[in-house]
Amino acid sequence: MKKEQININNIGDLFFEFQSKIQFFERKFLKEFGIVDVTPNEVKVLYIIGISNIKSMSEIANKLRITQGTLSITVNSLVKKGYVIRTRNKQDRRVIILYLTKKSLSVIKHYGMFYYSLLNELINNIDNDKAIVLNEILDKLNKIIETNFYEGIEDYEEFNE
Repeated sequence: MKKEQININNIGDLFFEFQSKIQFFERKFLKEFGIVDVTPNEVKVLYIIGISNIKSMSEIANKLRITQGTLSITVNSLVKKGYVIRTRNKQDRRVIILYLTKKSLSVIKHYGMFYYSLLNELINNIDNDKAIVLNEILDKLNKIIETNFYEGIEDYEEFNE
């Protein structure tokens, strides 16, 4: 397919459809394993704590690209539900450190299984060249989103009609 044949609206629609479906199916998948008391956003916080050495609130907020206030609300909920333990750093009492409880390990395991299964299914159903291109596209998309790509958007005629 030539570049001029690609319909940007169609790509946008598919992207939006995927975003809409992913949270629904994350929740459905977790529910099938009896995990019903955490939201997809809470699961992402647990997952980040679990897969990385990042344990401080500020580092987790930075990794998730959310404010510390937003993270604090989520963590309060996770503490009440028994998924996270919050403590203060012994050297610097201003720093809050988060630890997972045993209860959270099942959630993280199943969340990881969901994404592994989804991506494994995709990779197994496209040829290797397309998998390489997909990897390059996602890498490029991640780089673009971190720029000010939207500056000057008000100058696009198709949005001002």
